Amino acid sequence: MKKAIIVNGITDMNKGDQALVWESYRIIQDTGLYDDIKVISLGDTPEEYEALCGQTIKKGMPVIQNLLKHPRRGKHHKNQLQKEGLGYLLFQVKNGVSDYLHLSRLKNIIHDDEKIKKSFTEREVETIKAFREVDTVFVKGGGFLHAHGEKTAPYVMWYFLYYMNLAKHLGKELVLLPNSYGPFEGLTVKKQLINGLGKADLLLAREQVSSNALGNLLNREIPVVPDLGFYLEMQPKEVGFEILAKYGFTKEDKIVGMTVRPWRFPGSENPEELFDRYLSSLKDLIVHLNNQGLKVALFNQSIGPNAHEDDRNAIERLIEVCDNKNTNLFTWVNENPTCDILKAVYANMYFFVGTRFHSLIFSMTSEVPSISIAYGGNKGVGIMEEFDLGEYVVKIDDVTTDKLTALADKALANYDEIRMKLANKLPHLEEMRLETIKLIQNAVQS
Repeated sequence: MKKAIIVNGITDMNKGDQALVWESYRIIQDTGLYDDIKVISLGDTPEEYEALCGQTIKKGMPVIQNLLKHPRRGKHHKNQLQKEGLGYLLFQVKNGVSDYLHLSRLKNIIHDDEKIKKSFTEREVETIKAFREVDTVFVKGGGFLHAHGEKTAPYVMWYFLYYMNLAKHLGKELVLLPNSYGPFEGLTVKKQLINGLGKADLLLAREQVSSNALGNLLNREIPVVPDLGFYLEMQPKEVGFEILAKYGFTKEDKIVGMTVRPWRFPGSENPEELFDRYLSSLKDLIVHLNNQGLKVALFNQSIGPNAHEDDRNAIERLIEVCDNKNTNLFTWVNENPTCDILKAVYANMYFFVGTRFHSLIFSMTSEVPSISIAYGGNKGVGIMEEFDLGEYVVKIDDVTTDKLTALADKALANYDEIRMKLANKLPHLEEMRLETIKLIQNAVQS
């Protein structure tokens, strides 16, 4: 039997990422090829480690120390959601340069036990030895391999590709589970991707637009299979409703679930203005839905590990925009359940407005009609197109009140048709999961 490591880290605070790691672990198990599967941790401080890994450890998955610290080093400025101050950026640049030099050196000393013991902690040495002994490095599903031309793009791409480059340096099998890819804008980005992924044993995309983007870059065919989050087995629907009942909802209520997120609008010259427009448009949509007798609930799809990934920051801003303490336009279901329980909560929704990508997957696989506010490359658009619902998506950069309310009205008018499309899609998912398993088996069996 073989050994596997799942990278780029577990993030229990982000329920979409949590679902991807849990389902990555399960699908690797179901290949029948591996009896030793480890998950790379995340977290720059003991508190973050517990928050990011605690639920997964309780789930029974072995977690090993991350080698890559985030340049923020556990310092996250809540009031800098769009732009970060110069001092904070210089702090991150210093750490980034130090990490680049330190971890680039690892490739040269990785087989020298004495040198790695002098340069790394005891837990990091255990991780390094695990990489020396592993057969296959699996990259969890997700959507992080993209760049929008930011000045930081060269470092960010090195950071995300690090474990993949390490795997191929050691001659290990490399499998990228279903991911979104692109765009690839920025200095050295394409070259790094070609060098890092060109020799991968298997590359999987979770939508056709991503397959085309990466396939054209690498000049190879990229199979398209569903995002692993589609296969998440939720807790009973009643478990989800118990959480809603705590906030005063009844089973007679038609609840519109909603996820929002901080977003920096990469490449934009006016990110604060665009973020304010996004929140203002959501306020107008909430009022519009309330006027139709619908109740709106906001959910925490992600609460970290940094301010930019903490949806509570965006929700608190929306509370101010709506003056919600006085108007009660929406209810904030402020909880931190595991991904399988959160999906059970979403299953009780009548309709869903999702900015967070996996909140849409959770809702749509529960046959809840949804509209998407797409961000971060191709994933938001791609997922709706895969359901033949591409007309129900608006990019976050383009959000206005008129566009958002028109999209919601269109979806509600075609409610039964959307539910039918969702219901027709779901039976094929298990077939696609078996196909994914076969693709993995064919790529790594020797």
